[in-house]
Amino acid sequence: MASLEAQVAHIWRRLGFGPTRKDINAGKGMGTAALVDSLFRRPRVDFAAAGFPPASAGEDAHAGRQLELMAFGPTATGSGTLSPAYNPFQERVTWILQGLVVVGIADSVYVADLRDHVKHLRGALGATYRSLLRTVVTRPGMVKYLTADRNTKDHPNQNLGRELLELFSLGRVDPKTGAANYTQQDVIEVSRALSGWRYDWGDGSTWFDPSQWDGGNKTFLGAPRGAAGLDEVMAAIVAHPSWRRHVPARLYKELTGLDATPAVLDALAPSWGADGNLKRLLKAIVKRPEFLSDQCLLNKTKTPVERVVAAARLLGWPGLATDVNLPWLMTRMAQDPWSPPNVSGWPKGDQWLNTTNLHSWSDVANLMALRGFRWDGAATGPVNPMVTKVHTRATPATAAAFVCKQAGLTPVSPRTLDTLHDYATAGSWTPARAAGLLNLVLLSPEFLAN
Repeated sequence: MASLEAQVAHIWRRLGFGPTRKDINAGKGMGTAALVDSLFRRPRVDFAAAGFPPASAGEDAHAGRQLELMAFGPTATGSGTLSPAYNPFQERVTWILQGLVVVGIADSVYVADLRDHVKHLRGALGATYRSLLRTVVTRPGMVKYLTADRNTKDHPNQNLGRELLELFSLGRVDPKTGAANYTQQDVIEVSRALSGWRYDWGDGSTWFDPSQWDGGNKTFLGAPRGAAGLDEVMAAIVAHPSWRRHVPARLYKELTGLDATPAVLDALAPSWGADGNLKRLLKAIVKRPEFLSDQCLLNKTKTPVERVVAAARLLGWPGLATDVNLPWLMTRMAQDPWSPPNVSGWPKGDQWLNTTNLHSWSDVANLMALRGFRWDGAATGPVNPMVTKVHTRATPATAAAFVCKQAGLTPVSPRTLDTLHDYATAGSWTPARAAGLLNLVLLSPEFLAN
């Protein structure tokens, strides 16, 4: 069974974006159950307090601010220091939802639209998934992203109806039975019910236009629904058997890295409830024995966003919202936080482990770890706090184990330790070598695992 330290680091990776040494020490002192409870109890940071810039600041500034919130909380932009209001669990859930209820900046979807979408996702832990869906499918971001404003009684558009069923609520097939959850006719009928929502290009708001709504009788998801609209669609969705399984299975996979069995889904159903209690479900998942089992630890791959945020937390790197190179590098790694590739979200799991992506990550890791150094090792400006800590508190002989401990990497393979030790002892012990050692840590298999 994994050590307490390994379990604490695991909790911080799955309920946040990675631990600092201080986090691990505190977690070991309180125990895993108390650590989980403490993360769930942290006060939520509302959108106004999150410190997002105005919409006029552009996509890069907003994506960078979200990365800062993931790493440090609502601290001063560019500080690289931890905020007392840091809520890693809220940031993790928001990020999960951005890959589940997907809206991205594309075509006519503007920064203001995605700001509004993220605002509602940030409040999801205080609501139900049913109410979240009911809200976001009528907000400007989703209406424009899935062209729902073009869905009228005379010119039906199926984009929103299809994705609401397939991606956001039920899935194509029931995770327990394997039965198809809906038909093409269901998509057509649900789309008819969702018609009439319009976007005001003058003030950026959405509104319901009864004159463009198809008020005829409809039959979908196995029953006649009369002159159904959005509320009747939501009622039919939450009454469907797969409502209790599709999203819980997605969230279970996110937190454990495991596929939910039918027995697990049945056990989680009461926590999800009739309306989709997100916080209660997530806590039920984390309280299950497999969450801290050896099969769950380090069984996932960090996405590019997770790598960048975990590295920033380790290094105390202040450039998440200020370094002009980072947005371009995030695009090279194929995970621009506010521009998902499509409505299905980003690639999953080991799809991130390819030569091109890892080569791009090596450039990012080098940029972050070697802050303040020239190519020849000469200091040209402020360096990361962790570089100074490693240089002053470790020796070439102890540095390999020291940096792994600071990063919460446990267990570490002998091959990784030997590689780090060889580098630390290959030359003079200087701040630049300490920075280079941290750079190697960011490229290690243990750091890339989640």
